[in-house]
Amino acid sequence: MKKLIDKYTGMSAEKKIVFNTTVGLCFSALLATGKLFLGIFNDFDLCIVAMYTFAMLFAKLQCLIGIKENTNARKRNTIVALSLLTSSIAFMARLFFVQRTPSTYTLNYVVLLAFIAFAELGFAVAGMIRTKRKGLYYRNIKIANMGMALIAILTTQMSLLDFTGTKNTDIYNAFSGIAVGLFIALSALYVFFAPKISLVGRESNVFVGEGTQTVATDGQGNVKILLVSSRVYGSYVYVAKLDGKTLSGEIRQEASLWK
Repeated sequence: MKKLIDKYTGMSAEKKIVFNTTVGLCFSALLATGKLFLGIFNDFDLCIVAMYTFAMLFAKLQCLIGIKENTNARKRNTIVALSLLTSSIAFMARLFFVQRTPSTYTLNYVVLLAFIAFAELGFAVAGMIRTKRKGLYYRNIKIANMGMALIAILTTQMSLLDFTGTKNTDIYNAFSGIAVGLFIALSALYVFFAPKISLVGRESNVFVGEGTQTVATDGQGNVKILLVSSRVYGSYVYVAKLDGKTLSGEIRQEASLWK
């Protein structure tokens, strides 16, 4: 056990994200499958819950495959955006078209649910900060985690309102649900329109020229190549130093519209 713990703590931040996401994906998939079967035979509401959960998990699965294969970044990014949008639509459809029956919960259950939800939210926020500039796959995983964390917060709110016996809970849940659904939908749009470039394993690059090669420089051997142009999100550029026939540098993201 100690060796496993030491191995985990010795992982890089990127490998920890992949490991945590893989374990969480398997666990969430089992829970969602159970909800789907229960929903088919008992409560249609659980089918809707399983549907938007599967959409979120599929988005994260595409990111894991992208990290491993590092191919088709544009295509996978589009699939992730569509999965998030599908999840948002299914989530809001549940709020408006499925009649929810208030349930009876114990105080311990509500406190435990709130603890898990806020812990999940905290990890999601911290993860988004840690994965800054690590590439679109890591970014998309954390966006999906944030969406799932907000859904967990809303579920906690529903349980808390039922526990306290609050009247007209549908109004409070609807407004909160719209906010969460819109956040996920806007996140899907962000994922779709943001620069589609993967930096996995490509932060540092060395190119050796063969024969005659024309490279635009500033006269001092400094090279700047535009990879993806975006005034809103910040362009990705390859900044390098030319030394003879060798061009060595790294990919950077320039300042965006709001920073």
